[in-house]
Amino acid sequence: MSEAFDQLAKMVAGGRTRRGVLKSIGGLLAGVFLAGFAGKARADDDEDEGELTKELNKACKDYCAGCPRKPGGVHGHCIERCKTFFLNNPTGKLCGTCTATQAFAGCATGASCCTPAGVNAFCTNTGTDVLNCGACGNVCPTTKPACCSGACTNTQTDNNNCGTCGTVCATGKTCKAGVCA
Repeated sequence: MSEAFDQLAKMVAGGRTRRGVLKSIGGLLAGVFLAGFAGKARADDDEDEGELTKELNKACKDYCAGCPRKPGGVHGHCIERCKTFFLNNPTGKLCGTCTATQAFAGCATGASCCTPAGVNAFCTNTGTDVLNCGACGNVCPTTKPACCSGACTNTQTDNNNCGTCGTVCATGKTCKAGVCA
């Protein structure tokens, strides 16, 4: 047996010592062994990624199911935009429905989805939007022209939002013309 191994070593070595060949073979075996572990870890990651991809695909397909199809439909664009949106905003949410004029709407984390009748859905921050203050469609009156934390506010006279949202007047001071005095 050792003679056959010696012959194999001489052929592989091509002028190298038996010790050098054995080191190379040992390194090769160690590499194969370690690659088995790395391959297993990657396979586990791929399985998790596969589940996420399946969920993402299902959510996008369900959302885009009502999109107009050919000729001139936007169904394919909806799915592409939906997937891109979730890749960039993993905690975002879908908004409205797919129509011929709006292939996709998705709101980033923190934004609210407004779906007024007869108008395409849109995303907004109901904490600061004067046209959707506190809730979609709640327009601030001219007497309170600012939206601070979801409440219509007059920043010219409000001691808790003087001049700008969040500027609080110190004790004993009053907000007049947007300045604590």
